[in-house]
Parts: sequence; structure tokens; C-alpha cells
Amino acid sequence: MKRNLMNALSMGFALCLTLARPASTQDQKQAVQEKVAAFKQSTAENQKALRQYGWTENTQLSLKGEVKSTKVEACRYGPDGKVQKTPLSAPPEKKEMRGLKKRVVEKKTDEMKDYMERVVSLIHRYVPPQPELIKADAAAGNTSLSPQGPGAIQLQFKNFVKSGDVVSFTLDTAAKAIRQLKVDTYMDEEKETVTLQVDFQTLPDGTNYAATKNLNVAAKQIVVNITASNYQKLAN
Repeated sequence: MKRNLMNALSMGFALCLTLARPASTQDQKQAVQEKVAAFKQSTAENQKALRQYGWTENTQLSLKGEVKSTKVEACRYGPDGKVQKTPLSAPPEKKEMRGLKKRVVEKKTDEMKDYMERVVSLIHRYVPPQPELIKADAAAGNTSLSPQGPGAIQLQFKNFVKSGDVVSFTLDTAAKAIRQLKVDTYMDEEKETVTLQVDFQTLPDGTNYAATKNLNVAAKQIVVNITASNYQKLAN
């Protein structure tokens, strides 16, 4: 389940946008629409560059503030364009349980797995961001550009997938690269909040990558933290 999410993130988040200075308020809709084509082109270019690399990924899952699992994996792209992962850490030991306690634990585990699969399905509607959704949001006037300090702007989309949700990109205008992406959404009800934050860094050759990812499922008190490091070019 988490592997599917990470594959989507790896494929979709390495955006290197060619945005200039923010437009004036009355021209924002047109400015955003003009940038839609840059999403597809820059994503493809950056994705091609990322496929030259292998890296290490550390995933930590916490429940109610307590770390429940940690795993380390070696990652690289396969011929099919999907991320292949090789475990570098030993799997956690399974505790022996019997009788009623075992059945209760198994039931709760299955319920949590089903819920998290729904969370992943929801996140897949946001990442990678679909150009048609960007176009629709811009046409509806739900998009805005705003300064975020020296050399940075924020591109924000409201009501992107669901009414009341928000997706925002913080962009480095000098480096022409995304620095952060945030998704604020919810499951069936607005009180079932789901947030995702991805922070990006740039490799020496200019390739942009998702360095840290934080998924927070508040209703179930689940937090997933993923850190990518040790990027190295693979031998041809």
C-alpha cells in the first residue's frame, strides 16, 4: 500500500516549473492557464533525469505517537518506469498470539489496512497532479499566485478534487523548481482530515527530487514519514 503511494509520489512530484514573476490579480487566471503546459513538459524531463539514479528510502509509520514500524529500502526505477525497492532492513518480528486476542488484533489490522488503502486511493487523485484538473480549477477561478518571500511564489488550487480542499506548490523562481507541495483534504467527512507535505531538494546536476514526505491521517492518528537520501547515478 505504501509502496503504491511512494511510486505515485516519485513519478509525480519531481516538478521543475518554468514560472516567471506572479501576474497581477486580474491576469492570474490567464497566467495559470499558460503554465499548464509547463507541468507536463518539465515533469517528463525531470522524471527522465531521475531514472538515472538509485537512492535509499527510510519509511517510518507511527500510530498514536508510537513508532510501529521502520524499514529501509534501496530504490531505483525499473524498465517499466516503476520504482523497484529492495529491503535493506530485517522485517519486524511477529508476536505470537492465540485465541480471541489474535482474532481481535487481526480484525483491527485488516480494518486499518482497508482504511489506509482508501487514503492512498484519495492521495492518488492529487498526485501526480492531473493537467485536466489544473485547467478546470483555473477556469473556475479557484487558482491563485502569491509571493512567499524572496525568490519564491505559491501556486494554490482550491476545490481541486473535493469541495473545500487545498493543493499548494511553493516554487523557487530563480532555480525554476518546486520546493514544497501540500495537500489538505479529507475522507468521507471534513473532520476526517488527511494532509500530505512533500519537501524537495535539488541534486548537483539540477535534478529535483522529493527529499521528505509526511502523510498525516488525523482521524486514525497515523503518521507516515519517508526520507530519501544517498542519491547516486547508476552505471549504464
